[in-house]
Amino acid sequence: MSELAISVLGFPAINRDLNIELRDPATSSIVRQITPFADGSARITQINPGAYDMIVRHPNLTIPVFRRPIRIFPDGGPTKVSVLLDPSQFRNTPIEDIPDANLTPVRQTASSVNDTLLPIANKKGGEAIRADDWNLLVGNTQHLADAVSQMTQLVSPIGHNHPELEAKINEMTGNFDTLVNTLSAALAELQRQIQAMRFRQQIADVFDAVPPEAAAAVAPAKQQALLLAQSLESSVTDTPTSYARTARQVGTQFDSVID
Repeated sequence: MSELAISVLGFPAINRDLNIELRDPATSSIVRQITPFADGSARITQINPGAYDMIVRHPNLTIPVFRRPIRIFPDGGPTKVSVLLDPSQFRNTPIEDIPDANLTPVRQTASSVNDTLLPIANKKGGEAIRADDWNLLVGNTQHLADAVSQMTQLVSPIGHNHPELEAKINEMTGNFDTLVNTLSAALAELQRQIQAMRFRQQIADVFDAVPPEAAAAVAPAKQQALLLAQSLESSVTDTPTSYARTARQVGTQFDSVID
């Protein structure tokens, strides 16, 4: 029996909520489950060496936050695996609460202008406008214009943008793009698994049709074909280019085995 040591890195705040699964890559059945400590460390003892799929899940997300095939070695101490999480997968920042603009200075300036100009507001027809009155009117008009100008910047920024809403929309867009990319990768992997299962079933159908008296003769070819199916199944998480290369090689080698 062997031992597996896991270290979860990248976002310590959610370590204790994670669930780590080890699955059999052939049957997808869960072999072991474990929850890491707050520091991200986890240890699985008394486990058979071999290949596994390691899946890390979080209860707030519908899809795994991490998935990777691993191999546990039989000797030489515990097999060590590090899991690096992307904190952006858990980002849900509330909209920034920007304080309301204080318009008291604007209101006070308007009231002051009104009170200052009230004594010169009762001019009669033909009455002369003195220089002092004119200067008082122009000066207070400037004060009022300056207060209104400041109010336009207090109530809404220049251009009427809302940076707090823009930041939230950008975050939601990034989260949605991440979700789409993850779902696309999951669907591609599912399609590959279906293709690999269909290939294995075709191998079984071909060799099951062999008469019993010839079964011993074709047994080596059947074994080679099953190894090819296993090779295709183990590459379902590879990049598109690598998987396409493996599928092409498996198809070519399978043709030679059948021949």
